[in-house]
Amino acid sequence: MPNTFLKLTPSLLGSTLLIYAGAASGTESVSSEGAYLDEMPVVLSVSRLAQRVDEAPAAVTIIDREMIRDSGAWDLSEVMRLVPGMYVAYHAARYYSTDSIVGYHGLMSETMSHRMQVLVDGRSVYSPLYGGVIWSDIPVVLDDIDRIEVVRGPNAASYGANSFIGVINIITRHSAVSQGKHVSFSAGRGREEAVASYGGKSGDTTYRITASARNDQGEAADINNPDLKGSPSSLYGWTKNKFDDKQVRMLNFRADHQINSSDALEFQFGYNGGLRQSGEVNGWHSPDKQADNHFAKLNWRRALVGGGELSVQFYHMVESSTAQLINTDPEPGLFNATSNGDVTLQRNDLEIQHTFAPSSNTRLVWGGSVRRDTTYAPHELGSLGLTPNPPRPDVYDTLSFDLSRLFGNLEWHARPDLIFNFGAMAENNSYTGTDITPRLAANWHFLPGHTLRISQSQATRTPSVFEKAWEIYQRVERNHPDLPVLTPEKVNTSDIGYLGKFNALDVDFRLFYEEYTSLIADRRNDAANNGNLNSGRATVKGVETQLKWKIGPRTKLIYSLSNADTSSSDVDRITYSYSVPVNNQSLMLTHSFDSHWRASTTVYKTDKTHFDRTDYDLNQGRGYFIAPVRRWDARVAYTFQTGGTHGELALIVQNIENAQYFEFRHDNQVPGRSAWMNLKLDF
Repeated sequence: MPNTFLKLTPSLLGSTLLIYAGAASGTESVSSEGAYLDEMPVVLSVSRLAQRVDEAPAAVTIIDREMIRDSGAWDLSEVMRLVPGMYVAYHAARYYSTDSIVGYHGLMSETMSHRMQVLVDGRSVYSPLYGGVIWSDIPVVLDDIDRIEVVRGPNAASYGANSFIGVINIITRHSAVSQGKHVSFSAGRGREEAVASYGGKSGDTTYRITASARNDQGEAADINNPDLKGSPSSLYGWTKNKFDDKQVRMLNFRADHQINSSDALEFQFGYNGGLRQSGEVNGWHSPDKQADNHFAKLNWRRALVGGGELSVQFYHMVESSTAQLINTDPEPGLFNATSNGDVTLQRNDLEIQHTFAPSSNTRLVWGGSVRRDTTYAPHELGSLGLTPNPPRPDVYDTLSFDLSRLFGNLEWHARPDLIFNFGAMAENNSYTGTDITPRLAANWHFLPGHTLRISQSQATRTPSVFEKAWEIYQRVERNHPDLPVLTPEKVNTSDIGYLGKFNALDVDFRLFYEEYTSLIADRRNDAANNGNLNSGRATVKGVETQLKWKIGPRTKLIYSLSNADTSSSDVDRITYSYSVPVNNQSLMLTHSFDSHWRASTTVYKTDKTHFDRTDYDLNQGRGYFIAPVRRWDARVAYTFQTGGTHGELALIVQNIENAQYFEFRHDNQVPGRSAWMNLKLDF
């Protein structure tokens, strides 16, 4: 383990250990081993094996349906604020899509966090154009989610490149457990939504269909008391928020068919579309962008003798939008006032996976996949928004990407109290060739209810389609014919974890050291002028903890803390040094007063941050920081039953203090106090 671990915030570490020691001494007795095993949750997303969370080879946070409900989250992205080390910024993306940013451990060089993989039921929703995820385009409603598993740390050994700093796997409810009718209505300040779902059964087939319609007015048009530190001479653009109104229409269908005692078939289809605004007042924007996204997935599974399984999965995905882009600040001879902002991304992915037990104390999962992505984006790729019009014919507006993978993970119970995980992924892609990303982890149950984990892993991130086009642009338009070919970004991570279970308290503690190299500089001419687009380097080290404390039979507290230190040489004007908040915290307290009334309050606190491009147009250079943020939310709910109808009426208030704060950038001011009512009925 690197010596740098010895330099990690000793006061914080000491305080955390004192908390644990106090909790241990305050309990009557340590849980028995049998009770501990019965209560320990099982995760699916770390190694592709179903494992108890204390035997998984990486840190993982589980967000269940109860946490999602109690958080009062409006957007799916908001739920991720409950994860230690996760940075979430409301509607901060500005170019291709105005959407929230969700990033683990910062290092976001653009307004889409492209260093983290996001899956829905094992299907990647990672967008190939810029990388990252457009959260509003995911065709899933919160009510259909069973749980969310967040792998905190690189997981390329299981899910390949782009699982660079973490993986979010959103797992929806099986259709067999969501039978009957469900409706939900929400209305409040700038927000309204209606959801209807029906689950049924026909023979050996269960199914669920969900439809929803949402209107979201987003941020206010004008920034309240704008922060103009170091602003350029033209102040108008820095007093306006982005164009971010949304209309989201969703349809989702899932069917599960039990063919026989061994074989099962799952089919999913989803659609997400509607009007989306995007862009800035000063620059490119689209007042009437129309989204039109859909996917279809088929998964066949066969249960094998001895507890193994063979599965084959195929999915087809289309991420599409039509937009006439308008430039409110064109430069003569360089930009036109309008551009074709249409984008069509298509993906076909086939995966085969086999799980079996080679011996009585080992389990092995292995498999492979092939994928092809095709991206059409004349504005982003053809002209890059930078070249003279018409663009040069040798700069592409359509790019393809091919990927093939072979993966495996072996779990070995060397002793009842000692488990090893060996995993690796071999990938070949049409942009950067072949990479192998291994992981080795050991979990030691040194006492019943107490586990120590140590792991070492490597991961890569493949350049996005835009980054590949940027390389072409630099060669052709900026006259850098000898520019080295883009290579994948790389990270080496060392990890020490502790999982402890006391009578009323669950503890998750992680000590980490992450060394990043070959970070890609896009939208910067500096890196190409200096002869290397893979110029970035950074080191992130720190501690994370999550405490789940059942204070009483009706009261629960969940607390998350991340403390990180980031260092970087910040070459080519890419600022990584302060892109991870030193402290990032969340606390959620819930209480059931009786069988009808339930209340929760949640507070989020984030230290000051500085992300690349937050000062791109400012005269003060790198000195601009987004001030610390604190937000209070609350939810009060009343449940009732009338005949065969079960209902819940809830009042949700976000940003109770009406704080006029900024996230990610000084022209991204979140809405003030927002309140809405939600009515759910099941019958």
